[in-house]
Amino acid sequence: MEFLVLASRYVRQPERERVVMQAVLEAAEAVGAERVVRRRGNVYSTGVYITNGKEKRLVYNDWEKNWGWRRVYEGMMASIRFTANVQQEQMIYLTA
Repeated sequence: MEFLVLASRYVRQPERERVVMQAVLEAAEAVGAERVVRRRGNVYSTGVYITNGKEKRLVYNDWEKNWGWRRVYEGMMASIRFTANVQQEQMIYLTA
């Protein structure tokens, strides 16, 4: 699993990007992610995705948020847990 952080090439927000990256690094350590990749793209707000090489899922979007790194981290972790539960349910349906 790896994290992909997609930042805007249109709007520069260095302080927000630092806050989000700090949260991403903490989350990556907590879940044992192999890599964290940061890119600039055609987006208007910073988004954080998790990917396993096949699928990419959005776990956080920084649109109009002014959260501290801890709240961003908790939001990402809640999304990751929910995504893991959804994937687990899908696996049950596929193997039944």
